[in-house]
Amino acid sequence: MKRLLCHLIGLILIITVCFSCTEDSLTPNESDTDYFLEPYGVSEADAALQKEFYAQEKVYLLFNDTLKREYLGNDPEGNAVYSFHLVDINYGLNTSTSNMNIFEYQYIKSDVEKKEAVEFIKELVLPSLGGGLRPYSVLLVDRIDQYVYNYEDYVLQNPDVYAGWRCTAIAVEGVSEMTDEEQRAYKSSLLKSMVANKVATLDQSMFDEFYSFCAQYYNTYIMGEEPVKEFMAQYPTEKDLGLLSTYGYGFNGYTYIVNFKAKNYDLEDYTNALFDRPEEDFMNENANYPIVIKKYQILKKIIEDLGVIFN
Repeated sequence: MKRLLCHLIGLILIITVCFSCTEDSLTPNESDTDYFLEPYGVSEADAALQKEFYAQEKVYLLFNDTLKREYLGNDPEGNAVYSFHLVDINYGLNTSTSNMNIFEYQYIKSDVEKKEAVEFIKELVLPSLGGGLRPYSVLLVDRIDQYVYNYEDYVLQNPDVYAGWRCTAIAVEGVSEMTDEEQRAYKSSLLKSMVANKVATLDQSMFDEFYSFCAQYYNTYIMGEEPVKEFMAQYPTEKDLGLLSTYGYGFNGYTYIVNFKAKNYDLEDYTNALFDRPEEDFMNENANYPIVIKKYQILKKIIEDLGVIFN
């Protein structure tokens, strides 16, 4: 905790000295250095990777969150004083919950690992991102340490990806050792996280049609042998209602119950179906459940409109 407090105090001092350390102040013009393309302290090998990546993808590539070092003058003892401008990853898609977060990173160590991580991002991740989900810049690191304030203390989390407005940080440790199948699964996990972050900021009315089929069931239950049997005679499975899961549907060994989840779990079930398995498999498995098929198609269209390219 002491380390975190020192980190916060340091940030406050930098902001006070520099007046503004936001990325907006680093937006390049014709006479300024583009610090996203030529960040402070990069090696020759990194610089070549970054410029090639931007030329091909029109997305900036970073391996470190330091963009610029600025000389401020000398202290009373004659030592040079600098301020460092960092990528403001904390200014995320959901700013109401991100303002109290602190981010630290474990950086990629070797040039070989950097090249392999770049290939993974270029070949698998970026081709699936368009529109508002395509990042302005990507920060590739081994691990993301996110300290989330829970109103009492900071709790450490290690997300695989965190999408800010002008930078998306992605943890790529171990990617080079993954099989092709494992890389595709990790790609799906990254996309799901990006979509979940984006969905949290959207007007939830855009999901009204998706929820409409099961709106009367969310957060409700039916108990008792006769009521449950009567209900299941009309709807033999949860899929007949358009649901992929419930807390209980029928006799559970102790009692008869139909127990429906909240609507956010319904959305999560279908999101997982979209990203975790081939569409053809899902359609074949659920061909006899028209409401399931309809909801899948509705959600897929919403997510495609956000910028996900299913391939």
